[in-house]
Amino acid sequence: MSVGPDIARIGVRRWPVAVLAAAMAVACGAPPSAPIQVQLPPQPNVIVFLVDTLRADAVGFGGYDRETSPRLDRWAERGVVFDQATTPAGWTKPAVMSLFTGLYAGTHGAEDKEHVAAGELVTLAEVFGAAGYETAAFITNFAVSEKFGCVQGFERYRWFDKKVDASPDASKMLNYVQIRDIDDEVRAYLEEPRERPIFAYIHTTDPHIPYLPPLDFLVFGTEARDRYDAEVLMTDTFLGGWFDLLEEAGLLESSIVVLTADHGEEFYEHGRNGHGVTIFQEIARIPLVVWAPGLTPGRRDEQVSLTDLAPTLVEAAQVAAPPGFASQGRSFWEVITGASRGADWSWSYLDLVFRTKAIAFAYREGSEKILHIDGDVDGRRDFTALYDVAADPFEQVNLAKKRPDRAKLLSEKMMELRQMHRAASVSPIDEPLTGEALDQMRSLGYVD
Repeated sequence: MSVGPDIARIGVRRWPVAVLAAAMAVACGAPPSAPIQVQLPPQPNVIVFLVDTLRADAVGFGGYDRETSPRLDRWAERGVVFDQATTPAGWTKPAVMSLFTGLYAGTHGAEDKEHVAAGELVTLAEVFGAAGYETAAFITNFAVSEKFGCVQGFERYRWFDKKVDASPDASKMLNYVQIRDIDDEVRAYLEEPRERPIFAYIHTTDPHIPYLPPLDFLVFGTEARDRYDAEVLMTDTFLGGWFDLLEEAGLLESSIVVLTADHGEEFYEHGRNGHGVTIFQEIARIPLVVWAPGLTPGRRDEQVSLTDLAPTLVEAAQVAAPPGFASQGRSFWEVITGASRGADWSWSYLDLVFRTKAIAFAYREGSEKILHIDGDVDGRRDFTALYDVAADPFEQVNLAKKRPDRAKLLSEKMMELRQMHRAASVSPIDEPLTGEALDQMRSLGYVD
């Protein structure tokens, strides 16, 4: 049975930096099959901005009618916007590890709250580091911390601790450091003179429960969605400033820049507020914009995933990677440049394995999305639904009984993908959460 491009049943192992460097000496990356119009220098900088919990329709360039993102909207007009980008997982850690490895959560193994990513995984930071890049990460979400193996390959790693780095006027109820409090440090990093190209990953956590923006951004109202939108506006203000800085410093002329999110947020479309329990579209669909020098701006409707980002960046930067790296991701660089478009990008997959909250799987093909929930804390058990997300973007009408043949076929494809991921699985380290780590994860809503 075909489920789109074949996904190899790989054995994943950690490649030492020396091995990666040797691979660099042999090859500098396979050129794309069609001419590329962008003007990238050798070893372009690669900068990824990830905004935690930002649903795609919470920004103007994603269709929102509130003015939550005026600065990013203007920047999006200069980039390539993906309207159907999808997270591979329903919460932060597995989604980000898929971005780092080009593997789905069932393979990289860091699925649940206590899972620590295995050291044998090869990460995007390791690949760029072996190519001579300076690798740096700035993180405000504890779920992407050293505790869970997420620092692998970063020679410079900065996790912002709310006990040390938060503003004195920040609410004691906040479970992360706000973007305003990392602004000076991120700016200083981006302005540093350097002799090597950079691979930088900058992960901000606004907007995130409990939605407590500074009062000067609280302009939409005081309900949960109003406060969430206020944090989007705050993010827009500072992130827009970082983009301006990149342009003023001349870095945009030599950089590939990505803006995305790890997952969305639910506002009672399916009975609750937050994330980590469902994988309906409000969680699944994420913003994704790519900029590169000479790139023709535009919009794309191909279904790309965070899992696809690692091979895309490797191809775009013409960096060699070891065999098997990011083997479940599909490079969409030619989709970005317009050199290739089409049916190969008509499907996507995501899941959620969070034993104390939910186990669920979803597969989308075209506009049809099959969703199966083994069980969740909201009482759904052995629940299967088929949705037409084009006609029903908030998935309110279950078509499984009206289209039983399609529901059966898509369910089979979905579970085949899941089985393939599990067959190539790398076992994570399973460490019970205790002490401060337990408190941190509880404050983020990941532990009851």
